[in-house]
Amino acid sequence: MAGILYCIGVGPGDPELLTRKAVRLIQSCPVAAAPGGTESVAYQIVLQAVPEFSQKNCLDLHLPMTKDPVLLRESHDRAAEQLLAVLERKQDVALLTLGDPSIYSTCMYLQERVQNAGGSVQVVPGVPSFCAAAAVLGVSLTEADQPLRILPASYPCTESELECSGTKILMKSGKQFAQVKQVLRDKGLWDRTMMVQNCGMKDEQVFTSLEDAGEQAGYFTLLIVK
Repeated sequence: MAGILYCIGVGPGDPELLTRKAVRLIQSCPVAAAPGGTESVAYQIVLQAVPEFSQKNCLDLHLPMTKDPVLLRESHDRAAEQLLAVLERKQDVALLTLGDPSIYSTCMYLQERVQNAGGSVQVVPGVPSFCAAAAVLGVSLTEADQPLRILPASYPCTESELECSGTKILMKSGKQFAQVKQVLRDKGLWDRTMMVQNCGMKDEQVFTSLEDAGEQAGYFTLLIVK
């Protein structure tokens, strides 16, 4: 029997937010994998919770941050081949991903390829970044009949979705942060938006108002529009 690929959500940044199941499987798998290998944020989070994790072999999956469909497809194919090569040697792999594997995670593209090749995959949920950010801010995300919308901030679809009812979570703003801020201002949502950068990490920053935020924001920036 071939090995099992475990797609493990490690949470947003705080190593204490790893689930007991995640820690158990991370400890039991002989091989780890992560985009960026041992230099990845996900790997470093796990290392704080499981120091002996440094003794494991870790696959460095090259998964560039791009919207180019050809480059994405090629990188996903190569990463899946790396994983399958280990699984075929009857070794389990702990594939680490930030937050939860089901929310804007590259994990899902690799899971699909491994399963299509006949491999076995199990998904281990993690604490989503927007739940951790809401906890830091001390706010609720939903109340009564209020819906919750999770939006990819740097994509065109977000602008129209901002006009819908309910709380909006804006993820993946990245290099488009200045434009996202302008859209929020134009739509009258400026005063209803809060922001957390690097949630759960040592350099976490919390903004209850966008007035205090600069024009630049890192990859791990999340906006909550109430």
